[in-house]
Amino acid sequence: MKHYFLIAALVLLSLVGLTSCGKDSPDFPPSTKSEVGFVHSVNIGENTYISLFKDLSVSSLNTDNALVLPKGAFTFVYKNKIYVTDTEHLYKYIPKDGILVQEGNTMLFPSGAKATYITFLSEKKAYVSCLGLGKVWIIDPSSMTKTGEIDLSGYSLGKLAGDNNPEPCASIIRDGILYVTLCQLKSAYSCEKGAHIALIDTKTDKPIKMISDPRATMASSMTPAGDPFVDEKGDIYFYCVAMFGYQPGVKEGFLRIKKGEQDFDNSYCFTLADVNLEGVKGNRTSYAYNKVYGGNGKVYGYLNIPGAASNPPDYVHDKSFQAFEINLYNKTCKKMNFSGTVGWATSICKFGNNIIFGMSTDQGMGYSVYHMDDGSYEKLKVKVSGAPYMLHELK
Repeated sequence: MKHYFLIAALVLLSLVGLTSCGKDSPDFPPSTKSEVGFVHSVNIGENTYISLFKDLSVSSLNTDNALVLPKGAFTFVYKNKIYVTDTEHLYKYIPKDGILVQEGNTMLFPSGAKATYITFLSEKKAYVSCLGLGKVWIIDPSSMTKTGEIDLSGYSLGKLAGDNNPEPCASIIRDGILYVTLCQLKSAYSCEKGAHIALIDTKTDKPIKMISDPRATMASSMTPAGDPFVDEKGDIYFYCVAMFGYQPGVKEGFLRIKKGEQDFDNSYCFTLADVNLEGVKGNRTSYAYNKVYGGNGKVYGYLNIPGAASNPPDYVHDKSFQAFEINLYNKTCKKMNFSGTVGWATSICKFGNNIIFGMSTDQGMGYSVYHMDDGSYEKLKVKVSGAPYMLHELK
């Protein structure tokens, strides 16, 4: 029987409680609704704490006014509303007087649904990937009700072995088509070779086809990780995580679908593991983790650096994830001027022309800022209680 939890990322999440601290006293007064600029989450023990903060001028953050959910709950932001899934429930919140207030009813998914990713078409229609069911639910976010579902079992590559679930996850909409990544798991430590994407017509909600590319494997990390995304040219980029290095004989890397096309671009594949990385032990990465598109072909994210890990790896203490600037157009990688972080503290967010990194480094735990305009840094600008997990600008 296949296991649906992410092997690397969720194992790391399970370790957060070993090193995180409890609640602290308040460090700043509650923000008013007009002041709130970010929603963020941290992991402490067996819980995820989700709260608001004004801006980067706060010196420290605590969890006193936070929502408390089971560890690993994912946050999504659309039209200044916050949607949270703990994989079997979906909640909607609005900012009010500096706190999050639930709006509407709670949506309940079947046991084992693994509702991990939401893509919004409008305020009245969104798609929720149910990784454990092999289906995409169609919902009305305004009423928090299910309006339909899309069965993707026909695209499972394991059908002959009795596996009817292709594990749909991260998705994106471009030109009326929903592109849904399919993880195609075979076991807890292996998946079908190649990248596989289901295309769905958002007008009819009918599957169009599945496209595949053998050059890179596993087109989703099975949790929200900052991709897929569309660049200024209208091209979609997918990052393939290659089973986080657990599966021999497959490669990670970026693939793309060019504007106006519905198939992978045969002229483009960027394998990060082939790049000689200056400034890190071993000069190589095995895969990229959380990331954000910064514009002009540049992605900012965390690369796993095997040379910086213990032998055997110590997932609690090893600060083996390094922030990098990845140039998709030039196929280059540049180490950011930050210390390495542990894998369970790797949040990231674009804010204007700035990139905010949530890390746990030798300097402490919190948010550091990179200013893209002039290349300057503000390290540990905001300290946090707990391990930085997810971060979004409210807009």
